[in-house]
Amino acid sequence: MNRRDFLKSTAVLTAAGAVLGRGSVLVAAEAPTAKPTGPVLNFSPQMQYRPMGRTGVNVSALGFGLLRLPMLADGKTVDSDQSIAMIRRAIEGGVNYVDTGRVYLGGQSEAVAGQALKGGWRDRVYVTSKSPWWIMERPEDFEKFFDESRRAIGTDVIDFYHIHMIMHRGWKEKVIPFKLIDRIMKLKEQGKIRFAGFSFHDRLQLFKEVVEAAPWDFCLIQHNYLDYEYEAGCLGPKYAAANGMGLAVMKPVRTGFLANLPPSMREALRSTGVVKPDTEWALDYLWDIPEVSVAVSGMGSMADVEANLKYAAKAKPNMLTPDERKALGAAIRAFRQAPGHIDCTGCYQCIPCPHNVAIGYIFAYVYNNYLLHKNKKKALADYTISMSPIQRGAPASACVGCGACLAKCPQKLNIPELLKRVKNDLES
Repeated sequence: MNRRDFLKSTAVLTAAGAVLGRGSVLVAAEAPTAKPTGPVLNFSPQMQYRPMGRTGVNVSALGFGLLRLPMLADGKTVDSDQSIAMIRRAIEGGVNYVDTGRVYLGGQSEAVAGQALKGGWRDRVYVTSKSPWWIMERPEDFEKFFDESRRAIGTDVIDFYHIHMIMHRGWKEKVIPFKLIDRIMKLKEQGKIRFAGFSFHDRLQLFKEVVEAAPWDFCLIQHNYLDYEYEAGCLGPKYAAANGMGLAVMKPVRTGFLANLPPSMREALRSTGVVKPDTEWALDYLWDIPEVSVAVSGMGSMADVEANLKYAAKAKPNMLTPDERKALGAAIRAFRQAPGHIDCTGCYQCIPCPHNVAIGYIFAYVYNNYLLHKNKKKALADYTISMSPIQRGAPASACVGCGACLAKCPQKLNIPELLKRVKNDLES
């Protein structure tokens, strides 16, 4: 069934979901073994599919995130030929969720998506994109970026459209003042997008505030078995599902960390006698969560695509055995017992910092990873390239020792002193 026929057949289901409202969605959320109902776009018997909240559509358990595509020798240019082949192989394997963004890879991600989806491939997938608040100078830039995305991807309608990377600063300084929620809902009313949502990087309290601010269709959050309390954490999926939202999850392997585990964590995973590849452990953890609709994996090679398709064929809610749950717990303990580990959960209670230091991100995501993988080049990339002052915050060296964070930390960490350690290790 192609996309045009599929959209016709699901129109009634989508309308019914809107009429039934929250009560019916709560029932669905409480039935974790429920299988997709109605037609499935790009169905393959080798892929598992899940309902995307109350949208009325079913998405593949595995989504293709187009942020980590293979590059040419210059390290700056996307290898288009290889990327197109990877995207189409994933679609052949039953993937129907392709995730990109306006600023991904400097715009190359959307362009490659557009090339890969020519010749009928677009009709087999849901395509997503995102509008970056941090480069908006005026409210009208929202529509400007949306039109740029449509042209780059080569589509009239973007199926799932996000306000990109909502955080405390962006929420207060751009999303609310620029009335971006009204603008994204207008795109939906005009039929230019099918579903309105947001991606998120901040604490659980703000996540709840954003969820309750609009009748969102879906959201995209970061989650994996190490980020149990980080950002929206393990409660985020349940809160989204309770509000009828579809849930996409990014960074299932924590930007590669969980795909190439340090020996102590790999040994911990094998402690109960269960042996499987590092990446499979990470994806199985997410697929075990009933509220997760799709795990969006950034795949950088054809080998990644083939492996993830193999894992996705077995993806089921509540799929983990008691021994597998025990093994994951042992791996988490091994991570937290690393020498020098900072006992930060990434709850973000300490922000906003008066000097915009990205405290939780630096401790929980960058530095604790570095203590185990000892890859300073990767740590510096996470610390500099992935952390702009506008998006996440400033580096450890911006701390002036004012102590405003101390009373806020549930772990009672001496944050200024710990930031000095990070500064010495990563900024010297």
